[in-house]
Amino acid sequence: MGISIPILNLEFQMVIYNINLTFRLPTKQQVALNDNLVKVIQEHHRKSREHLFHLCMIAYGLRTHNLIKSKSGAGGNAKGHVYKPAFSDWYQTNSIDDIYGSTSNFTLYAMAGRLLNYVRWQVDKKYIDQLPGSMTALYALSQIVWSQGDKATPASRTLFDEALIHPIKDGSKHTAFIHPHVTRKEIDDWRVKQTAKTAPTHKVGKLIKKDPHTTVFATIKVHDDLFIFTRSGEKRTGPKLSDVKVLTQKLQSLIDEFDSGKGRFVLESHYDQVTIDYESARKPDYSENILDASPSKTKAAKKPTAKKA
Repeated sequence: MGISIPILNLEFQMVIYNINLTFRLPTKQQVALNDNLVKVIQEHHRKSREHLFHLCMIAYGLRTHNLIKSKSGAGGNAKGHVYKPAFSDWYQTNSIDDIYGSTSNFTLYAMAGRLLNYVRWQVDKKYIDQLPGSMTALYALSQIVWSQGDKATPASRTLFDEALIHPIKDGSKHTAFIHPHVTRKEIDDWRVKQTAKTAPTHKVGKLIKKDPHTTVFATIKVHDDLFIFTRSGEKRTGPKLSDVKVLTQKLQSLIDEFDSGKGRFVLESHYDQVTIDYESARKPDYSENILDASPSKTKAAKKPTAKKA
């Protein structure tokens, strides 16, 4: 009686890269070019994207339920909203800032979550897969919908639909401007370009019923050095965010004193957006730079655009 020796399939003997994160250089066998490795890569990408979306949705919920109007009317964001003391204590005590960063950076996650909610329930579930997997890119998309304030306008909704749904032919495999690999810079540049095309022009002094304060007689700008940091995020040159905040408060106090409550003058502050851009420049998204294959920059790629939170 002969002894049968099973023939081993060498393909199944190769050790494919698995879920154990050892940070060792994968062997040639672990990254063999086969279908098994493709499945591993796809699964890690799916989980990474899903985990980011969860963090964004949680941030959106936390911000929605814990942002309140400041009793003193001072401090907080441009609209005088602050976080509940219980939330601030919880955020610091549990070192949530190790995950989301500062509360300003936390806002980016929250707005990204708001965008995800908008696409899922007000556009169509099928477009979720078309959205980018970068938090900063999702935030940039949110600024298309809510660039005019807390409420989306018919114009902003139409503009977002243009980016998400309208077919394009640019020689790539992408069917619309918004696709999984679109970057924040590409979105910001597109939005500025599209807004410039559709922005209505007003003659000086022309009144609009909803807001009669339409004549701009002065503009205050801050030097781009505001967004220059060392690689470690240290501020060594140029104005600081605290300088912007102090100046904004002084200007508001001056207007309040001069106007005496008559409502003739209004200070339109974009401190919220400046804060977000400031934090983004201080802690750049290096992974986004790698994906873009673009050289690292110590300075924001663009001047922050005026947007209301």
